Amino acid sequence: MARNMNWKSWVILGCAVTILLTSGGLVLASNMGFKINKQIYPSWLLSGVPKRDNWISIPYNSPYADAKKLCTAFGTTAAGFTIFQLNPATGTQLVNYPCSLSTVVALDAARGIRIRNTSTVVPIITNGVLVGSSNEATSLPTILGGFLVAGAPKKDNWISVPYHTTWIKAEDVCVSLGMGGGTGNIIRNNPDPVATPNAISHPCGNTTINNFALVIGEALNVRKTTAGDIVGKLPPHF
Repeated sequence: MARNMNWKSWVILGCAVTILLTSGGLVLASNMGFKINKQIYPSWLLSGVPKRDNWISIPYNSPYADAKKLCTAFGTTAAGFTIFQLNPATGTQLVNYPCSLSTVVALDAARGIRIRNTSTVVPIITNGVLVGSSNEATSLPTILGGFLVAGAPKKDNWISVPYHTTWIKAEDVCVSLGMGGGTGNIIRNNPDPVATPNAISHPCGNTTINNFALVIGEALNVRKTTAGDIVGKLPPHF
């Protein structure tokens, strides 16, 4: 119930079938729409990484099929506002899109999106309203196994978390992916510059170490240190 109440505090859920609010809790149908006012930390500096690295999730169905549309959602055409998605197979970019461009570059809604904002163009962008809906047929990107710190960001698997996920804590993600003790980590990046630490890493199979609560609208990094990829996994949802 705490998870649902957290949603209600800052995410508006519009259910295409029905939403029933009772004293016993929040009942959600699986076919629903979402609206979120997503905070973005500006004034990114390379020397401060991972501070102000905004790793976000967008709804699996959304108007943001390409990076330019996501720029528009945040109300900016500034070159210093960049949309990025990582190719975990190579450790290089799938998308690296300054919002000053006018070209169409597709986004993968199931992958995490990193926003860096160095723009000094007034008004400084600190938030944007994102909308969309669920798509129950969309699976997570392939989770590549065999992560090595020396190879990072290769095999850093940034995933977009569905807004209506039943995952509550990091270990829930481990369980869904079949990652037990010694198989890897789930990592959250907190972009808040005053947060300590910014990168929070939970070792799968241990509920007592950094088993952080998920935040709707944030992406997660899955590092699978054992061999073998996880393919076609459907994330759990209401």
